Amino acid sequence: MLTFLNYAILSGLAAAAIPILIHLFARKKIKTVYFSSLKFLKELQKQKIRRLKIRQILLLILRTLMILFLVLAFARPALKSTKSATLESGAKLTAVIILDNTLSMGGESQGRRLLDRAKERALEILNLMRLGDEIYLLYPQEPPVFAHEGPRYNLESLRELIENTELSYSKTDYVSSLIIANEIMNKSNNINQEIYLICDMQKNGLKLANNGNGGIVLNKSVKFFLLPITEVDGENLNILDVRFGNQILEKGKVIELETEIRNNSEKSLKDKLVHLFINGKRVGQRAVDLEGNSSTRVLFRMIPEQTGLQSGFVMLEDDALLEDNRRYLTFNILHEIPVLLVGGHKADTHYLKLALHPEKDATTYIKIKEVLYNDLVERNLDEYPVVILSNVPQFNNVIALKLKRYLAGGGGLIVFLGPDVNLRNYNEFIHKNLKLPLLSESIRNLGDDQFIALGKIDYSHPIFRDVFEEERKKVESPHLRFVVSITSESPLDKIIEYSTGLPFLFESQFQQGRIMYFTTGLSEEWSNLTLRGIFVPLINRCVTYLAGGTSEEKDEILIGEEIAFYLDRKDMSTELSMEKPDGTQIKIKPEVFKGKYFIRFQDTDQPGIYTLNSGVKKVAQWTVNYDPTELESEYFETAELKSLMRGGQVFEIKTAGNIAEKLKESRFGKELWKYLIAVTLVLLVVEMFIMREKAEVPEKSTKLQAPKNK
Repeated sequence: MLTFLNYAILSGLAAAAIPILIHLFARKKIKTVYFSSLKFLKELQKQKIRRLKIRQILLLILRTLMILFLVLAFARPALKSTKSATLESGAKLTAVIILDNTLSMGGESQGRRLLDRAKERALEILNLMRLGDEIYLLYPQEPPVFAHEGPRYNLESLRELIENTELSYSKTDYVSSLIIANEIMNKSNNINQEIYLICDMQKNGLKLANNGNGGIVLNKSVKFFLLPITEVDGENLNILDVRFGNQILEKGKVIELETEIRNNSEKSLKDKLVHLFINGKRVGQRAVDLEGNSSTRVLFRMIPEQTGLQSGFVMLEDDALLEDNRRYLTFNILHEIPVLLVGGHKADTHYLKLALHPEKDATTYIKIKEVLYNDLVERNLDEYPVVILSNVPQFNNVIALKLKRYLAGGGGLIVFLGPDVNLRNYNEFIHKNLKLPLLSESIRNLGDDQFIALGKIDYSHPIFRDVFEEERKKVESPHLRFVVSITSESPLDKIIEYSTGLPFLFESQFQQGRIMYFTTGLSEEWSNLTLRGIFVPLINRCVTYLAGGTSEEKDEILIGEEIAFYLDRKDMSTELSMEKPDGTQIKIKPEVFKGKYFIRFQDTDQPGIYTLNSGVKKVAQWTVNYDPTELESEYFETAELKSLMRGGQVFEIKTAGNIAEKLKESRFGKELWKYLIAVTLVLLVVEMFIMREKAEVPEKSTKLQAPKNK
C-alpha cells in the first residue's frame, strides 16, 4: 500500500500546471514574411518546424514532471504493508528493549566497551519513542532481570536507567528474555508492538533448553529488531578453573594447585604473567605463552602457614576485559578434629587411640573421645566430624537412625568389623539404611600358617598422597586370618583389595556423608594389621580425609546459584549474617529441615568470597565465580535467530547503519523520496541538454509565404 507521511505537501501538486500555463500564454502569433520564391526554403521549413515543436513538447513534459516529482518527494511517499499499524495515526506503542549487559559485553572494540556501544543504540531507539508509550528495559541474564518494576512511560527515567546500566557477571540467556518479552506483547492492548535485542550474539545464550516448543511464536503485529554489537578486538585472557590436586590439605606440607588459562584472541601471546594470592599475600607467579584461541594449565606449589578457613585468587595481567582476570578459591586447613571412638569393649579402640594420639601430652590436632556402643544413644554425633566403629556387636533402630542422620548431614564414618559383630544385624540396621553392599554370612577362617595378603591398591586416592615414595609404592602386607566377603549389585569404590580381589577397604557415600569400610577387624585373632607400618598413616589419613581436610570439594558456585549449608547447633547461639565480597552484611534466618538447621542464600551476584558469620566467628566460606562458558568466542547467525522467532516481522539493524532510518522504514514503510529526487535530477539534466540544442534554433518562428500575383 502506498501512503504519504506528509499529506499537506500534496497541495503543491497544483504547481505542476505552471509550465503548461506558461506554454499556452507564451505562444506568439506567426509573422508572415513574403518572399519572391520558396524554392530553396520549403523543405528546410518543414524539418525545423517539426523539430521545434517536438522540443517544446518535451520541455513542457520534463518541466511538469520535475515539479510533480519534487512535490511528491517532499510529501514522503512510502510503501507500507496493509497489516502494519500506523504510528503516525497516534496509536500507542508497547516496546521491550533487551539490553545485553552480561560479562561478554565488557570486551572492547576500537577502544570502547561493547556495553557502551550497546547503550548508545538503546538511547537512539528511545529517542524515537513518544511520551506515553509503554516501554520495558530488560537484561538478558540467567534468569532475566528487569531494570525497573512494571512498564515505564517517562522517557527521561528510562534514559537514566540505560545510561546507568552496569556490566553484570551473569550468564547470557536470550531465549528466556525473548519469551518474557513475547508474553508482554501478548498481554498488551496497544496496536503497535516492538521488541529490540541489542547484543553481542553469544551462541551460548541462544540455547532452547528453556523452551520446549523449539521456537517463540510472535503475533503478526509484533516487530522484532536485532541490533548486533560485535567486532571485539584486543588481547584477552581468562581463567577457566582453579583446583587443588588430589590430596589432603595440611599445615606445613606442600599443596599443589592447578589453574587453566585461555587465550580468547586470535593472535599468539607471549610471557603473560599469572599470579597466585593466598590470604592477601602473593605466593606464586608463572609466565605463560599461548597460541590464539588455545588454553594451557599452570601448576603452583605452596606451603600453608596457618590453619583454619583461608581464601585466595589467581590473577592475570590487565587486558581488554578486566572482569575475567580473577578466579577465587577457598580451602580449610583443619586446626582440630574431634574423633569419637566406639567399641564393643575398651580394648577394641585401644590401638586406634594410640595411632591417632600416640603420646598423652603430645600436641596433635586430632582430639579423641572413647565410648562403648551402649553409650552411643546419648551421644551427640554432630560434635564429631569423624566417628569410628570397631567391633561393635550390633545396632538397634535408635542408633541406626542416629547414624543415618549423622551421615546425611555430612559426617564421616569408619567401620572395622571383628569377632563380636552380628553380620545379619549389620545388614538389617546399617547396610540397608545406608545403601551399603551386604555382608556375606560366611567368614573365611584359615589355618595358623595361612594368611590372606593385600593385593591391588589405588594410590591415586587422596589418603595415599605423599605417604609412600612414588618410585616404590610398596606396602608391607599384614597377615589377615579372618575377612568378611560382601555382595554388591553395583561396582564398588575399592581403595585396597585382598590378593583374592575382594575389598579390604572401600569407600561409600550417603547423601552428604562418607564411609570408609574395612572388611576385617583389629583384634589379634583376626589380623596383625595394628603391628604393620601401614596402620598409623592409613588411620590418620582416613580421619583427615573424612573430616573435610581433603581437596576434593564440591563444585564451585557460579554467579546466580544458591548457597545451601547445614549448621551445627553451636553456631546458632548468635545472630547469623552473610558477608558478600564487597563487605555488605546480610542477616540470615536459618530454616529447619528434618530436625537440622540450614541456611539458603541466593544473592550471589558478585564474584569473590562469601563468608557466613556467627557473631564475629567465621562459620563457613564459599567461592563464587563467573561461568567461563560466558566468554566462549562462538556466535550465532542472524538466520538462526530468525528461525527461532516465528511469526511477526523480523528486521536486522547493523551498528553501521542508521537506526532512526531503519526504524522509521519499518514503522511507516519504505520511503521513496530519495528515488523521486534522483529522478528529478535526471530530468533536470535532460532538460538542460535539450535547452542547449534549442539555443541553436531561432527563437522566433517565421511563416514563409510567396507574394501574390497581381
